[in-house]
Amino acid sequence: MSCPQPRPTQFRLPLRAETFSIEEHRNVHCRFYGGCIDVAVKKDWDSFTCAKCPLFHQDRAPGASSYAFNQPADSGRP
Repeated sequence: MSCPQPRPTQFRLPLRAETFSIEEHRNVHCRFYGGCIDVAVKKDWDSFTCAKCPLFHQDRAPGASSYAFNQPADSGRP
């Protein structure tokens, strides 16, 4: 089985378009997001989308349950 690779696609819509939300086109919580930024920079793209990537829905934003038991113990000091 091959290792998953990031597959960003050039995004041609204006960066400040008000008709879409960036979350519809990118998954900033993806473990490969940094690699996709590198691809976009190397190809001199103004922007990119993750929409066609098979990993687009793989990693999601962490919820409160991820942090509920990771807090340090209360030392009793204000």
